[in-house]
Amino acid sequence: MSEPTAGEDLAGYLRHLKKKTGRSYDALAKRLGVGKSTLHRYCSGDGVPPRFTLLERFAKECHASQAEIIELHRRWVRAQAPHEAEAELTENQPADPPDDRAAPPDAPPAAPPVPPSPAKRSRVYPPFLRKRRTGWALAGMAVLVMAVVLIWRPGSDLTADAESAHACTERRGVKQVDGRQGGHAWTRDFVCVNRTDTPLYRHPDSTEKVAVLDTPKSWFVCWQLGRVQADGGRVWYYTRGDRSEPGRERWEGWGFVGAEHVTAPTHPVANMPPCGNLR
Repeated sequence: MSEPTAGEDLAGYLRHLKKKTGRSYDALAKRLGVGKSTLHRYCSGDGVPPRFTLLERFAKECHASQAEIIELHRRWVRAQAPHEAEAELTENQPADPPDDRAAPPDAPPAAPPVPPSPAKRSRVYPPFLRKRRTGWALAGMAVLVMAVVLIWRPGSDLTADAESAHACTERRGVKQVDGRQGGHAWTRDFVCVNRTDTPLYRHPDSTEKVAVLDTPKSWFVCWQLGRVQADGGRVWYYTRGDRSEPGRERWEGWGFVGAEHVTAPTHPVANMPPCGNLR
C-alpha cells in the first residue's frame, strides 16, 4: 500500500477535526462563510487552500486545541511544498535544444544568436541542483514550523490559547431578575460570545419565538437538553433577550438559545448548572 500524499494527509486531519464536532459540511461552511463544495473539496484531498487563514478558522470552529492547530499548520505547509516545487521546476525547465541539422550549401551563413538581456535571462539548473534546491526549500519550511512551535506556547504573550479565546467568563454575585419565574434572581451567570440576531424560544423543544439577542456577547444562567439543532447538538441555554417578540412581552425576554449560536470550548459550558424544572 502506497504512502498517502501530503495533500491526502492534510485532508485526513481535517476530517479528524470535523468528526469531533459532529457537524455537517453545510453547517461548518455557513460558519466559515464559504461554499459547502469548497469545504468538502479540501476535506477530501481534491485541493489545498492557498492560505492557512481558512484552515485556522475551521480548526477553531471544531474547537481544536493549540497543539492541534500547530499540527494542522505543519501538514498544510507539507501539502503546499509539492505545489511550490513543481512550479519552480516548470519555470526553470531548459528550452528545447537547437536544431543542429546542416544548412544547404548555398544558404547564407546564419546570423549569430542574440544573447538574452541580462534582466530577462533565467537561470537554468541541472537536475541534481534543482533537486537540491527543492530539498533546501523543504528544510527551510521545516525550520519555520519548528520556530512557530517554540514561539507559540501555552501562556505565551504573543498568541492566546485557542481554547481560552473561546472560553466563557463565569460571574458570581450578579442579580438577573427573572420575571418569568416570579421574580427569581439568578446570582451567577456565564458571559459568552454569540451570534447577533439570534432567536430565543419559549422552551428547548418549542418553535415559538419569544425574544431576540442583538448583542455579540451575552450572559447565560443554565442549560437544558432539547430539540436537535442544525449542527446536530441538543444543548440549549437560558437567558434574557435584548428585545421581546410582538405579543410575547409578558416573559420579559426570557427564553432558550441554541448552543449552535454560542461560542464555547464545549457544550454545555463548563461549571454551568442545568436549568431543572422551569415554568
